[in-house]
Amino acid sequence: MPNSKSKSEIYLGMGLMGMTGLAMGWVVHSPLLMTIAGLLGLVIGGFVGWLGGRLFMVIVCLGVLIGAFFGYRTGDRDILIIAAGSGGAIAGFMGAQIQMFFDRR
Repeated sequence: MPNSKSKSEIYLGMGLMGMTGLAMGWVVHSPLLMTIAGLLGLVIGGFVGWLGGRLFMVIVCLGVLIGAFFGYRTGDRDILIIAAGSGGAIAGFMGAQIQMFFDRR
């Protein structure tokens, strides 16, 4: 069973993923999607935080923000969504590699 250092990691994960879900619904202008994605983000973020993946989540969120920035500059909403998702995916792969260097044993 994973050993998280404190409950703040769980709350940070819930906050990061919940805000990501809300932002997704906001971009596509759907209050229903904001609610569903926000709640799913809270659950998934709490689970990842419980596993101790704070560094990984921060890296993914930075990738999403960088991708969204470049997508926003194009002026097209569809490209914004694709760029943000691609930035998060690329940062996720990089985050998994970076996290290998920080062994917590």
